[in-house]
Amino acid sequence: MMLLARRLPLLVAFCLLTSAAATTKADAEQTAPSCLYLHEARPDSPYAYTQASLIALSYTRSASREAEAFEAERRVERNSGTLLIAMMRHTKTASESYACAEVVLEPYKKSPDQKMIGLTAAYAAGLYGQHRRLTDQFLDLLRNLPDHSDQVKLADVISTIEVERGKVWKELIKATTLTLLGLVDQSKTSKDGTLQTLVITRAERKELVDRLLRAFPEVKAQGHKPGTSDLMFIASLYDQFLTKPYKCADE
Repeated sequence: MMLLARRLPLLVAFCLLTSAAATTKADAEQTAPSCLYLHEARPDSPYAYTQASLIALSYTRSASREAEAFEAERRVERNSGTLLIAMMRHTKTASESYACAEVVLEPYKKSPDQKMIGLTAAYAAGLYGQHRRLTDQFLDLLRNLPDHSDQVKLADVISTIEVERGKVWKELIKATTLTLLGLVDQSKTSKDGTLQTLVITRAERKELVDRLLRAFPEVKAQGHKPGTSDLMFIASLYDQFLTKPYKCADE
């Protein structure tokens, strides 16, 4: 899972939490997210919505990289106070990335196509919101360290966050499946009665594949391997769907 604490052995986390509790106390004030990926929302377009869903997934990858960055710092830094500050910094940045994933999907919740785009966008945005809230819950744990000196209670809180995040990932897999099904033209069937045509053009399809590979260049090699991360598995769903032998709208 993408939770920072999950990437950290619990005993190490406890060491950081308890020994550096008096070292720093974070400012609880939140700021608006600074979202870097540009996207022109077109709430009536299945193509534009799929673009937005990939951008949201890219933000999620940014959040996961915060865990990797902290792990790199932990391997070379021995000062517990410095590590606690680093953990809080990376957790805040991860929370902001999840917030940006919500923001990019927000316009699509009001799509005129409420049966597919609007419904799926609200579903996915809500799940990224849950990711953000779970990350903020962990950040609150760090902010209130003097009140959480009991390691059993700490383990209970951290494990609960992990379990809840696992549930969110499972739901995001469902939301991704719905997003991709929205690219299938339901009005066109092949001779055998199956749906074989997409509502996007060849150029749009290529752009989606290119966007996926820019964000997840290793998806073809790692996406289908046993034990792959939930994030990489979701990216592989885009790869599998977009490379299937469907016809495009202009073919």
